[in-house]
Amino acid sequence: MPPELEGLRRLPGHEKFVLVIAYFVVIRQWLLRQPLYRRIMLGAALYLLVALTAYAVFGSNACAVVIDGRVVAVAADEKSARGTLGELIELKSAQAGIPVVAGEKVAYRGVRAEPGERLEGEALKEKLSQTVAFKARAAVIMINGEPKVFLKQVEDAEKVLDWLKALYPVQDGDQLEFKEKVEIGTAYAAVESILDLETAKKMVLWGSNKAQQYTVKEGDTLWDIARAIKYDMDQIILKNPGLDPDNLNVGQVLDLSREAPLITVVATRQVTVEEEIPYPVEVKNDDSLLPGERLVIRKGEPGERIVTYRIVRENGLETGREILEQKVLREASAEVVARSPVSIVAARGGSIRLNWPASGGVASPFGMRWGRMHEGVDIGAGYGSAVEAAAGGIVASAGWEGGYGNTVEINHGGGIVTRYAHLSSIKVRSGQRVDRGELIGLVGATGNTTGPHLHFEVLISGQPRDPLDYLP
Repeated sequence: MPPELEGLRRLPGHEKFVLVIAYFVVIRQWLLRQPLYRRIMLGAALYLLVALTAYAVFGSNACAVVIDGRVVAVAADEKSARGTLGELIELKSAQAGIPVVAGEKVAYRGVRAEPGERLEGEALKEKLSQTVAFKARAAVIMINGEPKVFLKQVEDAEKVLDWLKALYPVQDGDQLEFKEKVEIGTAYAAVESILDLETAKKMVLWGSNKAQQYTVKEGDTLWDIARAIKYDMDQIILKNPGLDPDNLNVGQVLDLSREAPLITVVATRQVTVEEEIPYPVEVKNDDSLLPGERLVIRKGEPGERIVTYRIVRENGLETGREILEQKVLREASAEVVARSPVSIVAARGGSIRLNWPASGGVASPFGMRWGRMHEGVDIGAGYGSAVEAAAGGIVASAGWEGGYGNTVEINHGGGIVTRYAHLSSIKVRSGQRVDRGELIGLVGATGNTTGPHLHFEVLISGQPRDPLDYLP
């Protein structure tokens, strides 16, 4: 471009326009003074000159790539811009294994640009790769109407759901379904959000895991920590290999991260079994016995019944058991026990006298069991029978507690807490004051358990103690 025109091109737009108009007016006045034949010949030549000058001043010499009204790159021309974007789409498609498209509306517009502003080759490809969102039509697992997991093929999504249903133990007669509304569809998704089969399985099983840590402070016990964050102690131990639950060190960092599955597998079955009816226990005071001593006067005899249950398990853990029908074959006979009326002294100087929380004998005592510490007693109470507060206090928590299932914890003051686990139903709420003998729930088999019973714990200053030391 001649230096004069180059200088004119760099002027602001409105000045360019004024100069070109003035130039046109001067030429027109000069032509009007010429003879007619010369006006025709010179006019055509000068018109072409003006058009070429205007194009040189106002015309484009580059191509802008525009996405949603925003210029993201400037190429030498439209052909190179389109070609580079096409190469990128082919590359992304090969990497993803499925056809890929540009996610936004891409337009091309002629612009004026300095040579240094125009991108070519790898520089243009890198710029477009960073600014263009590439998408592909993928299979999507919808959970309660929300797109959660994207995969390449519908067949992959079906494999993930089939794998999830087969993940948990299945028993004869189980009917499997998902608790959430789960659907498979197709939708356009960002290429980076489309998962391979194994990653999608982990996503469905663990969901979005947020890391959480806790630093042990003076006076902390694992039980206190688990109760504060409503986390099962066994899960904390599993997440922290080598952890000694009885000897926490101040400054010790615990991994409290927890994952929740995106989809819940519900297994429902109906089963008829012949089972024992737990015998009730009648307690009589005997002044001749030592504090804490118990003497069985007449041994109880369990009854027998045929019962049909409807059992519901979620992700392998029992969450509900309903009695559909039962027939009593033999009634249970009560056990009569004598005990000392004198209470055992607690760790903080007070006395503890607890009532039996449920009617039935001890099916599994406190102590080592199956290579692990059993931190309470299992009372063989019948499914749906009453669970009562062992003493008056404030309900510290009431709800689902991992392997414990439906659980109630009562704070009786003085560092004394009682725990009632595997309940089929909870009849109190957190923060509620309860009296000794008040109904707090019903016996069940929720959580990690082999059958209906009440798991009962006594904790003093956070440490588990044998409940039989405090029961009549």
